[in-house]
Amino acid sequence: MAALSTTHSARTPRQCRLACALGLALLALMCSRGWSDQRVTAHDKTFWSALRAKGFNLPDEQVMPLALEAATLLGSTDPELRDAVAYEALATWIYKDQRLAADELEKLRVLLTTNSRRGLGEKDGDELFLRSFSTLVLSVLAAEDLKKPFLDAQEFDSLVDLGIEELGRERDLRGYTPAKGWGHATAHSADLLKFLSRSHWLRTDQQASIVNAIAERLRSAGEVFVWGEDARLAATLTSLARRADADPAPFEAWFTRLREESAAVWKGPFDPARYVPVRAQLNALSALTANLETDTGPAATIRAALRSLRAQAQ
Repeated sequence: MAALSTTHSARTPRQCRLACALGLALLALMCSRGWSDQRVTAHDKTFWSALRAKGFNLPDEQVMPLALEAATLLGSTDPELRDAVAYEALATWIYKDQRLAADELEKLRVLLTTNSRRGLGEKDGDELFLRSFSTLVLSVLAAEDLKKPFLDAQEFDSLVDLGIEELGRERDLRGYTPAKGWGHATAHSADLLKFLSRSHWLRTDQQASIVNAIAERLRSAGEVFVWGEDARLAATLTSLARRADADPAPFEAWFTRLREESAAVWKGPFDPARYVPVRAQLNALSALTANLETDTGPAATIRAALRSLRAQAQ
């Protein structure tokens, strides 16, 4: 995502009130009929495709109502409508072109946070797409906050809590699915935490909570990730390791436990149920090792601990 202009055209109070009223009315209609039903949206796929062809360029008063509509399309099972249209529209208006004011970004944060928990803990349902892509757009909001702050401490903490909760409770680990495209809930939770891990708001205890949540996600998945989720989780760990106030302690505690888990795999008869979580963790940490190859400061301490682990736990 590239940083572009941060300017906004002036809006009159009446235009702002009208835009919000229209958007909220549309939102209420969509909630009453089901989030993933494309028929309830005010505009069809032809409209959205034409808008994409124009770079999502709109008069200011139309952006927020259409942003709310795009947020519903994140639950579409049509991957083109969900990925190429809805996500790209929101990423453009939030981050690339910065078309939304702070209060509008906050309205989207509240809506997307709610949608990110829809069906959380369930498996194999289509609500995966809404919660996963809502979280992906929340990662764009987190990236925008790094560039042009709008979150307060409480709002920031709620996003950290959400990302950690998702890693702990998500049971639908589908990556790419036939016909419906990317699910990728774990990768999108990692994306959210990656940007939050770069924020000045992040506390030391939250650093430890994120490291522990990632370790447990890899340990509890029951599979070795094959759709790039481990690399995305490693990117979050990289953001933590590169902080000026990075705390190596939770990394080192993780590596100590993983060393013990790895040793247990090779004692007695081979048990795949023991091997898979170890392999999943080592794959993510291999990506982290590569990311930190030339880093100095606290990251170098973490890199040294990683090398010791990998020498003993391959």
